[in-house]
Amino acid sequence: MQSASVSLTSSGSSSLLDNTSGPFSTQLNHEPFAFSHYLADAPLFDLARLADLAKTVIASNRGDRNHYVLFKAAESLANVSKQWTNFQPIDRVHEAIRHIEESGSWVLITGAQIDPAYQDLLDNLLRDLEVSCGVPLREQILWSCVSIFVGSPNSVTHYHMDSETNFLFQIHGNKEAHLFDRNDREILSEADIETFNAVDGSHIEFRDEFHAKERVFDLAPGKGLHIPVNAPHWVRNLDDYSVTMSILFYMREETRRAWVYQVNHLLRKLSINPTPPGKAPLIDNLKSGLIGCLTTRSPRDKQDVLRSGYHWLTKPASSVYRIASARK
Repeated sequence: MQSASVSLTSSGSSSLLDNTSGPFSTQLNHEPFAFSHYLADAPLFDLARLADLAKTVIASNRGDRNHYVLFKAAESLANVSKQWTNFQPIDRVHEAIRHIEESGSWVLITGAQIDPAYQDLLDNLLRDLEVSCGVPLREQILWSCVSIFVGSPNSVTHYHMDSETNFLFQIHGNKEAHLFDRNDREILSEADIETFNAVDGSHIEFRDEFHAKERVFDLAPGKGLHIPVNAPHWVRNLDDYSVTMSILFYMREETRRAWVYQVNHLLRKLSINPTPPGKAPLIDNLKSGLIGCLTTRSPRDKQDVLRSGYHWLTKPASSVYRIASARK
């Protein structure tokens, strides 16, 4: 099987990143920033190869949330529906990818690293990001993943946010990424963030007035974009089909911040106005420590990393509520 070593590019560089092209060391998980990479000519992203990768990922899925393929008809009107809905059966996804220019499709391949070539690529990129950021990044990562978006011309990825640190790598085609400030509470309230971190499958809502506050990044092959944790965004492909790789990972510091939001979600449900993260470090440590103590030490997937402690904390309360309701 093909190795994803540095030989897969023609850049002549020992790194897959141009570490001088972005403020990696100062802006990681603080502000979005663009950068350059050397993956645009990589054969791992040929359509035929990606179609075979989709087959591999589908075959490996045993009902887990680590490796899966999502497939739906491409939409061209941005933010008219929730992003993670309206999916179709995956029986024809292989042909949809091979003919993505005219198939009118939107495909997400998650867990590509189950193929050893993409695991090799992930390892190399995390090494390069560690050098670029100037921090022991790999020591701080609790979970990581390769996701690949394959979309027909003019298709959109609707407004959403991610719980992971995200580095996008544009491989083929041009697209626009529309980002919003995660610290703007007119865009994203504390309650929005609390619910997102605590409740599986929760969504954030887009309003037309948000357009006035968006930052637009133009992505072409060889360009990339860092999207901080919880930074809302939506994306539009332009006149060619698009292939975009996303390197996603949970870091300890940002995960502990998510745990604080989970406790705040519980407090808000009890009609207590909680203190936002960063305002009272000692209280933050108590909140994150509580969830951390209950979090599984053997996570099966990213949901276990993020929410297993919260689920254990709320399980007794849910049981009491169900018993009380049954007795009424």
